[in-house]
Amino acid sequence: MILANVSIKRPVFITVIFVVLLVVGILSYKGLSVNDMPQTNIPYVTVTVEQRGASPEQLETKVTKIVEEAAGQLSGVKYISSTIAEGVSNTVLEFSMDKSPDVAVQEVRDKVGSIRGQLPQEVEEPVIAKFDMTAEAIFSLAVSGTADTKELSQLVNDVVKRGLYTVKGVGAVNIQGNTEREIHILLDKEKLAAFGLTTSEVVNSLQSDNLEMQGGKVTDASTEISLSTTSNINKVEDLSNIFVAKRAGSEIRLHDVAEVTDGIKDRESLCFYQGKPAIGIDVIKQSGANTVEVSDKVNAELTRIKGLLPEGVKVDIVRDNSQAVKDTVNNVNKTVIEGCILAIAIIFLFLNKWQSTLTGAVSLPISIITTFIAMKLMKFSINTMSMMAISLSVGLLIDDAIVVIENIERHLRMGKSPFQAAQDATSEIGLAVLATSLSVVAVFLPVALVSGFIGKLFMEFGLTVVFSMLVSLFVSFTLVPMMSAKLLKAEDKRGKSFFGKFLGWFNQRFDKLSGNYSQLLKVVLRHRLKVLILVFAMFAGSIALVPGLGFSFLPATDLGELTIDAGLDSSLSLEAAGEKAKELESIALTYPEVRSMYTTVGKEQVSIFIKLSDKKERKDSAREIAEKMRTDYQKVPGIEFTINAASTGSEAAKDVTFNIRGNDYEQMQKVALAAKLILSEDHSARDVGISYKAGKLEMKLDVDRDLAADLGVNPAAVGETLNTLFDGVVVSKFNGAKDRYDVRVSLKDNQRENLESLSGIYVSSSDGRMIALDQVTRKVFAATSSTLQRYDRAEQITLSANVTGVSSDAFSATNLQKLNNEIQMPKGISIVLADDPMAEGFNELVIALGIGILFIFLVMAAQFESFIDPVAIMFALPLAIIGAILGLFIAGSQLSVMSLIGVILLMGLVAKNAILLVDYARQRRSQGVEINKALVEAGLVRLRPIVMTSLAMIFGMLPSAFTKATGSEMYAPMAHAVIGGLITSTILTLFVVPVIYTLLDDFKKMFKRESSAINVKL
Repeated sequence: MILANVSIKRPVFITVIFVVLLVVGILSYKGLSVNDMPQTNIPYVTVTVEQRGASPEQLETKVTKIVEEAAGQLSGVKYISSTIAEGVSNTVLEFSMDKSPDVAVQEVRDKVGSIRGQLPQEVEEPVIAKFDMTAEAIFSLAVSGTADTKELSQLVNDVVKRGLYTVKGVGAVNIQGNTEREIHILLDKEKLAAFGLTTSEVVNSLQSDNLEMQGGKVTDASTEISLSTTSNINKVEDLSNIFVAKRAGSEIRLHDVAEVTDGIKDRESLCFYQGKPAIGIDVIKQSGANTVEVSDKVNAELTRIKGLLPEGVKVDIVRDNSQAVKDTVNNVNKTVIEGCILAIAIIFLFLNKWQSTLTGAVSLPISIITTFIAMKLMKFSINTMSMMAISLSVGLLIDDAIVVIENIERHLRMGKSPFQAAQDATSEIGLAVLATSLSVVAVFLPVALVSGFIGKLFMEFGLTVVFSMLVSLFVSFTLVPMMSAKLLKAEDKRGKSFFGKFLGWFNQRFDKLSGNYSQLLKVVLRHRLKVLILVFAMFAGSIALVPGLGFSFLPATDLGELTIDAGLDSSLSLEAAGEKAKELESIALTYPEVRSMYTTVGKEQVSIFIKLSDKKERKDSAREIAEKMRTDYQKVPGIEFTINAASTGSEAAKDVTFNIRGNDYEQMQKVALAAKLILSEDHSARDVGISYKAGKLEMKLDVDRDLAADLGVNPAAVGETLNTLFDGVVVSKFNGAKDRYDVRVSLKDNQRENLESLSGIYVSSSDGRMIALDQVTRKVFAATSSTLQRYDRAEQITLSANVTGVSSDAFSATNLQKLNNEIQMPKGISIVLADDPMAEGFNELVIALGIGILFIFLVMAAQFESFIDPVAIMFALPLAIIGAILGLFIAGSQLSVMSLIGVILLMGLVAKNAILLVDYARQRRSQGVEINKALVEAGLVRLRPIVMTSLAMIFGMLPSAFTKATGSEMYAPMAHAVIGGLITSTILTLFVVPVIYTLLDDFKKMFKRESSAINVKL
């Protein structure tokens, strides 16, 4: 083999290459960003449009449908879904995966811009953004103290927020529970009527008086001067003197018809930390920024900020998501080191030489560190998926080195010099090692190329394994033979110490085991049919265990955090919602495991974030504690709640979702309520909820258009007047010392408390007459929805639940049939199971597994120059599934994407062992040895490297299988599947592959005889 020969002859040259690779690899590692999950550029675009005070029904008609219609014309749009609540419409556009997210955002921005004129003037400017899985809140802070809320809010805005925005990598700083300064102009309807003024006259006057405009440029001989016109008001007192109108020759000033106050905006949220009022701050990192690096910089800035705050004001870190990332990465690093130590110990145990052990020990870290170069070039990051790939690769990386080192040792025992043994052994085993490594590459390359969201998520995982295997292959053909030629000695210098004697005893026992194996293999080859029946029975028995495993897309991890989301009655005021939040907090505080609690309150929603004590300090898992709390919260009236234990890569979506679709929303509501009752009766259902919730009672003023036309009243003026007086409208900006603040016009508080407030309000007719509002309108009362949902431009109500005790698939199938049987569906309405992108992703991985198996076959066919011999190896692949299922069953792990990844890995590992066996048997047969004898010899020669590589992989995975550290639940199922599969496949491969190989040989001989007979007849 050219690579090996060059390496052996030029050791300094090879050493220099690997020193360079080590240095560049270490620098690459330091340059990699650290995140929770891989960067996923998913072409999802959101369009958010806000209009203060607008009901969901109004927004649906005037905003959402228009946005959906326009966005639906774009190329590549797969699905459109919208959620509409009071004052806000949010539309999500899902494009096909081949669409660039940046292009999608720009196209949506252009399209929304083109229909901006069709939207109501009162709406805020539409916000268009792309979905970014890693652009998340990495920090949550709670600011509290002895100062009042207004003063505290000012400190947060002027000191904390400004300071955090200076941190590189911070994308946004969102504040909750604060108050914002606002200048209020409170109109007196009685004074307006007395002066004969309408609301629109006052608004127009204010908008024209307090303005700032560009006036162009003036060019002097050598100087260009910009011109601007300004009449901005900088004192609240000056606002009162603004000229509004002239009546009967007298000037009317603002103070004649309104009261001007320096106040605060209506609060939209409350915040509590440890049960006390606070202001909450969420720090969101920029897309692609290093989570840990940004976190460290934010911590440093917080230290500086705390020194600027007055005594009595403190800043508490409620949530630091970077800590979970640090813990997970550190724990994976720890398991990698432990796995390396155990794998190296296996080499020493079997080969008894420090020189061989040193060669393997050096090759392993070099392979890992060199892999970081490829990761850096591909712009990967250090995250849960890439580090799991490194952890998984520990056993793989040393496999090739073990096979080469063991074969060199065997050639040394033949009496060859170390130089000659290294050359001959590497050349002899080279093609087999190449094929075994490519078999692993073959199964993981399709994983990296899976389409859709799962493909984005697992691309770094699959390619990191592929890179590490290719690096390992290069190391095995260069560094390993070079070091072996320099370090290994032919003589045995095992010491007389107890340890030396133990190693001698172990290898004697293994040699005896090898002899027993060869005898047993001879027996097995005489009872081939019985062996196959036994193996088939084992396989069928393991498959029967699958339904009992359960299924989850990603394993649940215990991060020691709980979130409680409770929906409240929409009629509650913000203050009443705050009292309800305190009641919910008091329940959580009865649990000794609760370490801290952070609560945010909206008018219809309470969210509680709970930090639990460390895993080692509590006997119950986060999910078990959540289940206990659920029982307590079910006793609280007037709420609809969900409790979730935070988990790596998890989302807020529930386990099962049904969609209720139709063209009659009132009938859909009735079906949804009935379906909720039926689903709640299932003992396996938890957190059952529907997206529909009755909203506030809405009074609509129906304009009599004929009468309004006769009186010269514009119907639009009616709506504008009501909006201004009862909801308020921002007419200008007020210049404060540091910021600009809204100036809002509305009716005095005591004149908008009840329905009687509508009397005495006037609008202007086309000829200037004052027309009473109740002359041209009538009151119509109607119930509104708190939230509306739409999917593919049609109304939809979702019914969702979490599931315990049974699989989500079984629960869905049973209850879908039950709902359709027990509910008399109105015409045009149906209940369907929502599309599950995670299940689709799982299916994609199963397809990738199938493609990987095909690639393994093609690799072996190319190596053996035969389409028949690889079939013997392919029959070994199901042997791994037996152990994988048993491993999951014994460990209590569910079937998941991670355990499936373990099975995919097993396909490559089993193929590696089988290739070593078949390759040597083919070599002996080419030398004229009879097939059974060739297989027995192959078993004897390859038993040691097969057992060594399997044990190295098993011991390398043991830390991952048994660690209880943060985030370990994510990768433990993969280790359980690999360890179980390797145990059964290693044992069975040594017997089943020879059996299948002989049967295929019999088939080839029979085919040749029949072909010969046909030729003779012809």
